Amino acid sequence: MHQAQEESDQAPGVELVEKAAIYARVSSTGQLGRDGDEDGYSLPAQVEACKKEAISRGAEMAKVYMERAESARSDDRPVLQQMLRELPALGVKYLIVHKVDRLARNRLDDATLYQRIVGMGVTLVSASENIDETPAGRLMHGMLASFAEYFSNNLATEIMKGLNRKHEQGGTPFKPPIGYESKRTLLGKQDIRTVIVDETRAPLVKLAFMLYATGEWSTLRLAAHLEEQGLRSRGTSRYPERPLGANRINAMLRNPYYMGIVAWNGQRYPGKHERLVDEDTFDNVQALLSVANIKGERPQKHEHYLRGSVVCDECLGRLLYGRHRGRSGRQYEYFCCNNRTVRRRKIQCSSGHYSVSTVEEKVEELYRALRLSPKVQEQIRAELRQELTDRAGLIEREAERHERALKAIEAKQEKLVQLFYKDLVTEDVFAAQQDKLKSERRAAKRLQSTATAQLDEVQAALDLALSRVEKPYEVYRDGTELERRIMNRAIFERIEIGTDGEITGTALTPVYDALSAWQPGIGCPEIPPAGPQAQDGPCSPYVRLPTASFHRSACKSRLWQ
Repeated sequence: MHQAQEESDQAPGVELVEKAAIYARVSSTGQLGRDGDEDGYSLPAQVEACKKEAISRGAEMAKVYMERAESARSDDRPVLQQMLRELPALGVKYLIVHKVDRLARNRLDDATLYQRIVGMGVTLVSASENIDETPAGRLMHGMLASFAEYFSNNLATEIMKGLNRKHEQGGTPFKPPIGYESKRTLLGKQDIRTVIVDETRAPLVKLAFMLYATGEWSTLRLAAHLEEQGLRSRGTSRYPERPLGANRINAMLRNPYYMGIVAWNGQRYPGKHERLVDEDTFDNVQALLSVANIKGERPQKHEHYLRGSVVCDECLGRLLYGRHRGRSGRQYEYFCCNNRTVRRRKIQCSSGHYSVSTVEEKVEELYRALRLSPKVQEQIRAELRQELTDRAGLIEREAERHERALKAIEAKQEKLVQLFYKDLVTEDVFAAQQDKLKSERRAAKRLQSTATAQLDEVQAALDLALSRVEKPYEVYRDGTELERRIMNRAIFERIEIGTDGEITGTALTPVYDALSAWQPGIGCPEIPPAGPQAQDGPCSPYVRLPTASFHRSACKSRLWQ
């Protein structure tokens, strides 16, 4: 919570006196709410010391700005920005802080804020440090800002070191997710902090995983159901309890913390906390979430593992799955185009209905065309290993170049700040150069991140793709409906269905499309013998997409996209 507290205004008829504003700040909520006082101890102590400094200078208080639970590592603080907007209108001569580190904890922000404050005709005063406009005072100010930055960086390093150690030992270096809560125990002089199960919310979290693992629930529907069951977020002093939306349910279902893994700072370790779901349930949920992320995968009344993969070859509209019960009571399953004429869509498609069993058989047979010979697989691996080696050297050189550029920019920023403190550059020049260096730094960081390609991910994607085409027909034939759906969506962008449920064409995903350069025709339906039925036309049941002919180097580049 932030507030700006108004102080006494100047009484009429009294001789004009100089005015002062006060800025006080604490960086954590732990420093607030002590002994029933919402401001704790630190904020009132800072304000009292600043008031004494104002009295010693014969200044009258104009306004007190108090920043609660905001770090000084950035100048993007609500009350600070409010103060900077209001200072010119207040007509104050002094801005008093308890220490300069209350205003900023890095030299660049300190110099920027000092420039803005002085530009308003206001003098910055520290109640506990000797800074003024003299050369010695400005030198002292620069040294104090450097000390504050060192203290902040060193403290952050030490804290991170402790958190990393805690993480490695299975602890939780962050606020535990919903379904868990922190517990603090004092044993003598030891402060022991553990994570325990939230008896109110944990059963509902388990219910969420159990329901979604059935494959019959969407995150939107699940969020509404959990809201009815009473699942709410933990309330805080700032925010009340509230229901969890679909996005938060999605994030919860993806969090490995619930199966006992603590993922933090790019590392994963087994946790000491009690897990709420087993690995099989969690893996099943992840597979369902991955499939649901694919375009076109929306909850329907009737589900089928081919939905989202098969399309009409006449208009490329998605095939919908339906069931119909005849007068005899027998149930019929069918696919039909989403753009059929009877549906009154803008695209008028004249296709009919397709037998589900026929389409299933044809797709199963299609997987026979996905097998790569061992010789071709080894050739692909050899060429890609060489490509990865060449790329690794290039990427390393690019990353080193951008790292040198970042260090050069940091050196320029350091030199600019020192020149400003020594009063060797004007405020306008300082501001212009600072903006320029910030832009250069952002650009260099962006280029550095772009240059760092994920070599391991490319190799893993290739290995996964090749593993799927070793025995694709057998794996697909013996797989569950969920496994078949995942394979279809991983390998095919679409499977085109024509007359009588025949497969007339396919479009492969980029990785498998790239593999076709080594073995043309992979993933394409077989062309039947020439005859009167093998007509060439837009709606012919035996038309297939032509295999693109391009050089293998182009395919390698596609694997990197």
